[in-house]
Amino acid sequence: MRLHLLIVDDDEMACLGLQNRLKDIAFSHQMEISAVHSAEEALQYAKWQSVDILLTDIQMTGMNGLELISEMLKIHPKLLSIIITAYPTFPYAHQAIQLGVVGFLLKPVARDEMCETIQKAVGRAEEQRLGAATLPVTQIDGGADPVAWAKTYVQQHLSDEINMALVANMLNLSYSYFSKLFKKETGQTFTQYIVDVKMQAAASMLLAGKRTSEIAAELGYLAPQNFNRAFLNYWRCTPGEYRKAHRKLR
Repeated sequence: MRLHLLIVDDDEMACLGLQNRLKDIAFSHQMEISAVHSAEEALQYAKWQSVDILLTDIQMTGMNGLELISEMLKIHPKLLSIIITAYPTFPYAHQAIQLGVVGFLLKPVARDEMCETIQKAVGRAEEQRLGAATLPVTQIDGGADPVAWAKTYVQQHLSDEINMALVANMLNLSYSYFSKLFKKETGQTFTQYIVDVKMQAAASMLLAGKRTSEIAAELGYLAPQNFNRAFLNYWRCTPGEYRKAHRKLR
């Protein structure tokens, strides 16, 4: 059964924008993503639809975000919540912690921060649903080792945006369980493995004569400068310097 995330914001354009961003990031592969435009609508929605993760604005007309979370927990006691706020200093942080809020996102919401916070909530939701402590380490999906499967998936989807929560969900494993398992068996994090595979592939493509813009597109980077930065961080030289140095060695 897929997780269900509900976005609540009385600004309809902001609500739609968040919904589209989450779908673009590929969270729609992990969960159903719905949106409503008031706390009252959210409560009515929750009466007939299961909600695992609530992403709510704090300041709304009528009932505010914290009041909404409190009422939603009466309907779905295992609900996990994320608050969106326009204020860097948050006066109700203590109350939010008591309500079990997973995290806070400051407007305008940064993509990386949003991904990290939602993945954290996804991991917790899957642990609640699946029970990480009882999951088998060995075989899934007819005999496939989960770490070997994940490695193959990365190698075959280099042009896609890959995140650990998505892969763990595809394996029917919790986020935290898969993270620990991958690190235990490989000695590196899943993110480090993705970087390794992409940068090794990038090096091979450079020496094969491909242009940087082509390589960036093939490896799933939205802009060549993002690829150049990642390459420099990994190889400690620019793509051009790498190509020049290794051609001399041939």
